[in-house]
Amino acid sequence: MTLQTIPAQPPPPDPAADPYKLVSILTSASPEEAKRLQWRSQNEWNHQRPDSVYLAAIGNHWAPGSWQKVVDMFMYTTQHGFNVWFQEMQDRCNDPYDALGTMRNEALIEATNFGFEWLCMVDTDILPEPDTLVRLLQWDMPIVAPFVSEPGSGRPLHGPTRQPGTGLKSVRWAVLSMLLFRTSVFHATGPKFWSDAIGADEGFHFKLLWYYGHRPYLDTNALLPVFKAPIYPLSNNRLSYEERQATWKGKWEKLKLPPDRRAMDGYSKFITNGEYMPFLHPEGGTMFNTPNPNPNGAAPAPGYQVGNGSASQFGYSNLVTSVADPSGDGGTKLAPVSH
Repeated sequence: MTLQTIPAQPPPPDPAADPYKLVSILTSASPEEAKRLQWRSQNEWNHQRPDSVYLAAIGNHWAPGSWQKVVDMFMYTTQHGFNVWFQEMQDRCNDPYDALGTMRNEALIEATNFGFEWLCMVDTDILPEPDTLVRLLQWDMPIVAPFVSEPGSGRPLHGPTRQPGTGLKSVRWAVLSMLLFRTSVFHATGPKFWSDAIGADEGFHFKLLWYYGHRPYLDTNALLPVFKAPIYPLSNNRLSYEERQATWKGKWEKLKLPPDRRAMDGYSKFITNGEYMPFLHPEGGTMFNTPNPNPNGAAPAPGYQVGNGSASQFGYSNLVTSVADPSGDGGTKLAPVSH
């Protein structure tokens, strides 16, 4: 007797199904990114790398301890499931401060060219906690800054003055020590938003952002210490010629020094060639491999909860670091790091 195989019949079509539907197939690089992608698909407009961050240091003249603090913040953010690139921007100043706008524009151009959703610019004298960047990201605001006070005087470096520990507050301006921007903010302004003129200070640029329909928000829960009080270039107009020359001479002397990337305690196991480089060490991949409680005091969207997956789970073994550019223009190129 010959047995005849009857092919399985597909289930009947669902009469409620839309025959004209659109199909989207989205992929992610990590479980944490998949969670954010799913949440964003249902609640907001999506991005190919949701919450990816280009972390740009404006220069590399680090104040003591600042390099380690910023690197630890980078490590923490990466190990909590966020795709982050950290880059020191080349110092393009001929005289002190005369090309800071160009450096910020370069960071904006790089973040956009590389396809990042966020641009975080940091000065080289900040002393952030490891979770500072994650705190700012969880607000999901186009422009957000931490709470910075002037060392010594304690004067809040934003306006109008908000009280610390009171959540997210709108402000007119905030000091540029650390700012997180959604890169789409600059779609209207173009890539040359930041001015090089010394007189183009925070007030000028935030007034210009207001013109384009944006205002900054301040995370009063994220307190950011800075190494020293800022220099106010316009106030130099009230100094004598000799006093102004002495101020600029001090700046020039600092610019001639090599970057200070030493560890704060001097005995860190993550030191390579005298510099704090935990991303070159296998143990560095689990430095901050712990769950992060909701830091902002209000439950963020489900897609923005940070997790505690392993570093390798988030591709940490594929980190890259910068090496000297053989073209000789003083820039940097990215090269893979082997573990």
